[in-house]
Amino acid sequence: MDAWSDAQIVSLEGHAVKAFLQGYLTCNSERIEHNAPTPMTVCNLKGRVIANGWAIGDDAKVQLIVHRSVAASLATFLQPYAMFSKCKVEALTRKVYVKSPPHSHNAFTGDWCFVQTLEAFQNSTDRSDAVASDLIAARFALVSEPVAGKFLPQVLGLHEVNAVDFDKGCYLGQEIVARAQFRGAVKRGIDQFRWRNSSPAAGEDWSEEIYGKGTVICAAPTDGDKSGQGLWVRRL
Repeated sequence: MDAWSDAQIVSLEGHAVKAFLQGYLTCNSERIEHNAPTPMTVCNLKGRVIANGWAIGDDAKVQLIVHRSVAASLATFLQPYAMFSKCKVEALTRKVYVKSPPHSHNAFTGDWCFVQTLEAFQNSTDRSDAVASDLIAARFALVSEPVAGKFLPQVLGLHEVNAVDFDKGCYLGQEIVARAQFRGAVKRGIDQFRWRNSSPAAGEDWSEEIYGKGTVICAAPTDGDKSGQGLWVRRL
């Protein structure tokens, strides 16, 4: 088993926790299952993504796997709302374990699935670069702290990876997200890019001659530390 140190779990426990999350996740929380990661996004009132990743669980307990840099802030964000539904929210400190190759039903990206156990593996290897590379190849933009709260889900292409359900009921930021979708108001989008010599960090500027300047969302090496690929937001 391997570790994914870039990820962290925000755990929610309580009566009908999936029903509570229906008002805060962009996905349909009724579809959340064990061992079948459901892509999801959490937006603020302005419809901007503050965290995204995958949900796993049942009516009593749901785990949200997000970037570690936004886990604590996501738990803090959800806590006031969760109190009214008697749900416990906690950013867990344990590692997120993954394995490859996955079974087709429980993969969260092409070559990886989550290990559903609380057991600590003493000799696990950190596979963060490999997972990040797979996510970039799949155009799945995992939001970290430098870009949290800055982009609509559609700008990050999250509707294209099934993280947004436009047929479900209301959720936080839903009105703005829906208006942008159905009025064609999205003028920027996600795209892949290649880098050499020095990996850019999330939130930094990136520019290309055709598209001009944009914002780096994530990057990962593919040839040691000399070159790699990434996702950035650019004008369409």
